[in-house]
Amino acid sequence: MWYLSLLFILFLIIIFTYFVKEYRRYRLELDKTLLEYHSYVVKMDKLEKENIQLRRELAIEKNAAKERKEKVNQLKAAFLANISHEIRTPLNAIVGFSNLLIESKDVSERRQYAQIISANNELLLNLVDNILDLAKIESGYLCLHTSSFSLSELVREIAMKCESRVSDEVKIIVKKPENDYWAELDKKRITQVLEHFVMNALVKEAAVILSVTDTGCGIPSDKLNKVFDRFEKADSFVQGIGIGLSICKSIVEQMGGCIGVESELNAGSKFWIEVPCHPICCSEEKNSVYLMS
Repeated sequence: MWYLSLLFILFLIIIFTYFVKEYRRYRLELDKTLLEYHSYVVKMDKLEKENIQLRRELAIEKNAAKERKEKVNQLKAAFLANISHEIRTPLNAIVGFSNLLIESKDVSERRQYAQIISANNELLLNLVDNILDLAKIESGYLCLHTSSFSLSELVREIAMKCESRVSDEVKIIVKKPENDYWAELDKKRITQVLEHFVMNALVKEAAVILSVTDTGCGIPSDKLNKVFDRFEKADSFVQGIGIGLSICKSIVEQMGGCIGVESELNAGSKFWIEVPCHPICCSEEKNSVYLMS
């Protein structure tokens, strides 16, 4: 009978060994499952934090978009308010003085009325041109057509043209440098920028020196960094819709130049641009032009 007891003991040993192995296997699987669960929990916590951060960023972006929309609506409202006033003013003058021109028999009065109508026609045309330029800049279709021209001669022409629009009390002084300057730029756009500078200064009824410097009322320091923004006006009572300087800035930057302003309150302002050009020497003895490097 002893061998039966031995077999029974062996059987118990085998059974015990099997259960020990199974226990270890299940324990390893349980540890693995717990580890995976812990990793899953950590991952879910991380995703939750990222989700919270994403929601915060979306909320910030939503608020920013709302503010941008409100700002755009304000700009639209300001634009419509300014443009309606600026269009109505020259149109009223054109219609009113056209009727007076028809009824008047006096030659001097008719000439005066015709000059007023012509000046308001030019104002209206410039307004339309500014709006079209603004639309071109917004759409990225503002094209520059470069040509060679004398910058000093252009300044003299602009000064004569602008001086004819103002009263005799206003004097435009052109300081010509010793050397003439030969420019490879868009002549029409440079003319537009300088004319706007001059007329912007003449609105203040001040003497002006091109680059452009005026002796007007000046611009407050808190508005200096905004004068080139759209629909910004240093004086809301002065004619204009506040896009001229913004258009000038876009034109000058497309030409590879820069633009700026210096001003002192009650002393005057100086608007300036810097554009690529080449100085030349004009010989008085020979009718020829030499480019300088």
